[in-house]
Amino acid sequence: MASAEQFAEIRRLLHAAYADYRAAVDPQLFRVYLADVTGVTSDVVQGGAIPLVALDGGTIVGTARVFPHPQGLRLPDGAAYVRGVAVRPGREGEGIAAALMAACAERARAGGATSVHLHTTPFMTRAIHLYERLGYRRDPGLDTDSHEHYGLAVEPRLHALALRLDLTGPRRPPSA
Repeated sequence: MASAEQFAEIRRLLHAAYADYRAAVDPQLFRVYLADVTGVTSDVVQGGAIPLVALDGGTIVGTARVFPHPQGLRLPDGAAYVRGVAVRPGREGEGIAAALMAACAERARAGGATSVHLHTTPFMTRAIHLYERLGYRRDPGLDTDSHEHYGLAVEPRLHALALRLDLTGPRRPPSA
């Protein structure tokens, strides 16, 4: 789990990892989205999130947050939620995100969750492929968009695809 002094480094990593998506989203919406995704503070920990980091020689190379008991999201009972998954640019493809996602699922399971949910966007194709490889499946009934989630009437809307991993079946090792 991340320490209080690592929050600033986590925010810098999130900004760097999400920078490539700036061109795919309306500028106003991107500012709001990035502020939301990078809002990692001690308040987030108090809000129930568990910030996780992947370290290489003391340097944060990846991060994710798992909410074992998320509040204010339209999710089924027993659901955990993952967000802010990021890998340091240049370190993609090394299994860092898969390891973080496995840690999120384990934390969720330990917290009594029966499923893990997340939202991603259609242009995050690498992330979608990773999540599918890890056993996540689309849950279109939980999709949302920028107007619904942020209250922004920006067009085109940013569509957020919901994915779900069931934790009640037998465990299967993630494929790298």
